Amino acid sequence: MAADDNTTPSLYFLPFNSGNGGHWVLVAMDLSRLIVYYLDSLSGDWSKYSSMKKTVDAAIIKFRSKKNYRNRKDITWVRVQCPQQNNSVDCGFFVLRFMRDIVALNRIDIPKMYFEEYKSYSRAHLDEMKDELC
Repeated sequence: MAADDNTTPSLYFLPFNSGNGGHWVLVAMDLSRLIVYYLDSLSGDWSKYSSMKKTVDAAIIKFRSKKNYRNRKDITWVRVQCPQQNNSVDCGFFVLRFMRDIVALNRIDIPKMYFEEYKSYSRAHLDEMKDELC
């Protein structure tokens, strides 16, 4: 997702699965500003998925070196407050809904309290996502 004038940062979405049919989370990367937004519909942070963090950090560094970005500052990981699921099966739909909401609002940056209007998505929100996929 990029701004129309191509002068502002872009977001790249990376849905991540913890493996073995595990939990889905969303990583949104701003490669030009070295910011990684982490959205998890279960409580916790990226440290639960150290391989994900290592992979994302390495990919960003490699991307920036190929684009000849000179800035060597550290990558900032931001844990976004987002709706929380109340079961153990809807995480994939939450990730899809997070991406849909971010794109619909046309935001390039994601405030830490991005989803403050929802403590959780209602069944209707998730069913709407399922209907759109069908």
